[in-house]
Amino acid sequence: MKAIMLAGGEGTRCYPFTYLSPKIAQEVGGIPLLEYMLSWFHGAPEIEKLYIAVRNDPMAETVQNYINKRKHYLPKLLNLFGRLGFKVEQANPSLEIEVVRVRGWGTGGDLRIAINEITSIDGLGGDFLVCNADYVTVRRLPDGELSPQLNLSDIISYHKSCKTALNTVMTVAVVRVKQEEATRFGVARLDKAGKFNLVRGFIEKPRLDDVPEEPSINAGVYVIDGGFILSVLDQFLPERPGTNLEKTLIEQLAKDKSPRLAAYLLDLHAWFDVGTLEQLVDVNFYVTSMKGT
Repeated sequence: MKAIMLAGGEGTRCYPFTYLSPKIAQEVGGIPLLEYMLSWFHGAPEIEKLYIAVRNDPMAETVQNYINKRKHYLPKLLNLFGRLGFKVEQANPSLEIEVVRVRGWGTGGDLRIAINEITSIDGLGGDFLVCNADYVTVRRLPDGELSPQLNLSDIISYHKSCKTALNTVMTVAVVRVKQEEATRFGVARLDKAGKFNLVRGFIEKPRLDDVPEEPSINAGVYVIDGGFILSVLDQFLPERPGTNLEKTLIEQLAKDKSPRLAAYLLDLHAWFDVGTLEQLVDVNFYVTSMKGT
């Protein structure tokens, strides 16, 4: 399975730090945010290749150069995570990573460009995974240790099972947050269908009055049926600036009378969307003070 990490945003909410370096290079506990994201994929053997989508040629060259050289330092990176109190598993140490150039056209516009690029080179294959590039997650493992790795394998397995059972075409990972926090995100209305959750309504950045008491918000991780999306690219992911994945794809699938969109509810110790300077400081404080918790 292939995966796409969307890192084409300008990082305006993290100015002035992102004048110095892109958001994925910002540090959390001394480790670049990109490494927290890459740890997810090193823990998922199902992912054979990851494409990182960035917004310009200089950034693409810098990130690809870093990717090429970091493989020699993986043992040291694991040790650094361990010093923060994290356990990182390398179930996929030979993960292939390639950087692709997009245009900063929003989550949907950049995903469309990335899909065009990938299908012209390698082919997209069947199901594929998409994620944004600015999260720090903390998961408690069965042995009680803490890990920064999201369990992508579970999300992929859930997507395949739901697709087989209910003919869904996409799965979105969701996470529960406080009601007042949900207005910054897309909020999903979930219905149960046996052991699965279906998204039967979705509002991007709703008013507080429209947010339920225990909201489930979009956590920015998706598994998509490749055959489906390639057949409807112009409808759901038009190739133009400002195309918003959440509005053009997720909201539309949630409105369909037949169940098209599944939801995987994340069970996490902590979840951080590192979108602003304040959130970057908050996650640094959390990570550097959590050892031994």
